[in-house]
Amino acid sequence: MSDDSPTEGVRPSEGDPELLLYDFLKYLATLALLILGAVLSLSGSDSSLSRRNLAIVIFIVATAALIAIVAADRVVVLRMKGKPVDRTVSWSRGACMWLLTLGTGAFLSNWVNAFE
Repeated sequence: MSDDSPTEGVRPSEGDPELLLYDFLKYLATLALLILGAVLSLSGSDSSLSRRNLAIVIFIVATAALIAIVAADRVVVLRMKGKPVDRTVSWSRGACMWLLTLGTGAFLSNWVNAFE
């Protein structure tokens, strides 16, 4: 079997919104993991940050990553079953965006206050 053979299974139609949603959720998961890495890197270089506040920020950003990964998996499962994407995926996308914004803002606020 060659690598040039067509892939079996469901073929996407052009401009498929479920594929855009899946790609966006992958992007959010990647972004959350990058933010988590940045938070851990910057917090390691500055010991004046409160451990409690840092733990809260890490929890919020890690929760956003988990929600994005679970929602992307939900899109795959529903698509494989031939069912439409349900409300939980849209809710998860919104929750992930909100948590990323909250976590990043909280970390930046703590980080800037540490310099004062």
